[in-house]
Amino acid sequence: MFKPLKKISLLSIIAIMALTGCTSGSKPAAEPKPEETEFKVSTEPVTLKFYVNVTRLSPLEYNTFFVEPIKKKYPHITLEKVEGDLEKLIVAGQTPDLIFSDNDWHMPLVSLDLPADLTDLVKKSKLDLGKFVPETIQAIRNLDPNGKELQGIPFSRNTGVLFYNKDIFDKFGVPYPKDGMLWSEVLDLSRKLTRMEDGVQYIGFDPRFPDHMISQYSQPFVDPKTNKALVDIPLYHKILEVFRANYDQPGVVNGTSYAYADGTFIKEKRLAMQPDWASKIMSDLLQAEADGLAPNWDMVTNPTFEDKVGKGRHALADMLVITKGSKYKEQAMQVIELLTSSEMQMLISKHSRITVLNDPEIIKAFGSENPSLKNKNTAAIFKYPSSPTPTPNKYDKEVQTLIRNMRKDMALDKKDINTVLRETQAAADKKIADLMKQQ
Repeated sequence: MFKPLKKISLLSIIAIMALTGCTSGSKPAAEPKPEETEFKVSTEPVTLKFYVNVTRLSPLEYNTFFVEPIKKKYPHITLEKVEGDLEKLIVAGQTPDLIFSDNDWHMPLVSLDLPADLTDLVKKSKLDLGKFVPETIQAIRNLDPNGKELQGIPFSRNTGVLFYNKDIFDKFGVPYPKDGMLWSEVLDLSRKLTRMEDGVQYIGFDPRFPDHMISQYSQPFVDPKTNKALVDIPLYHKILEVFRANYDQPGVVNGTSYAYADGTFIKEKRLAMQPDWASKIMSDLLQAEADGLAPNWDMVTNPTFEDKVGKGRHALADMLVITKGSKYKEQAMQVIELLTSSEMQMLISKHSRITVLNDPEIIKAFGSENPSLKNKNTAAIFKYPSSPTPTPNKYDKEVQTLIRNMRKDMALDKKDINTVLRETQAAADKKIADLMKQQ
């Protein structure tokens, strides 16, 4: 029983000797050799398989932000973009080393046991997590229920905005949208713009998805205590009232068409307003600009309900994930270090993506070297602070899919809101129960 005390005493003596060594004439302890602390990685040629998981990354962005900088800094590292169904790639022995994803679509990666814990790599490389916008790191830490693992590093972040086609507003003599609009005001504008003209059916507004609209409330999909879906709740009733009002406009539901999104907004140029994630749609818009196919567009702040005025959508971080099975984790970490450096983040900010660094100068530079963003209301991207990100659940995507299906139930099947919520709640609970039985 006395052995632990002896150890403590010995440690105390050693500590005192270390503290008093410089005053007793002895030489100071030698500094650790650089090779003992420096993050040294082999420079042998390697190929990192790179996969884009749902998140938007146009060919222009891929080359500008990834391929060219990596080739310049690390000529021995080759980035090979792999595409297709992720599960099939894994079966075929083509598991990516590095995945570009976001915190909303992380749980499917967890279900495949792909994300590595980057905690040790962060320490070895001395990557300063304090330089990032805090909510981006917190959003990623939320992905681990125990709050211990860090399963990704943020690359860029996302906020919600309302995109609009100026030409459609001009065509019908309707004033442009403004920052700070309510959903009810967007609907009022939509009623003036949804019309048939010269054989073209113009759509005033596509509200996108119910889970987008609920984002400002930080509402989870699943109750973690009961493993029951959170669908048939007053908040979704409130949100579906906006969808109902939109579908009631003559021309919005046309045959089997009721959801329009970026294809109708960018390619067909007949959708007047689309609320969406800024980086996601700007990626497509700027690629269309490069191809000479973009509409005459601008943006304002994301619409809100009265009780969430001035609040943004939940924090969404585009992130870089290193996979557990990668043989080149350290090389992948070098790539992450490069892509999150001040130099690279300034580049992506000047071009089009929202920096993850908490650096006012980089934030201020947003879009400054992109002619396509000249005279655009880019301030709308930064006007509202992000709302907290709810803790994810492994059944989120199954419930989210059913929530998105409610649009069809209302638009095409003409079901009332109460029926849609009740049936979707039952279907979601059954889906979760079935999945739990399979475990």
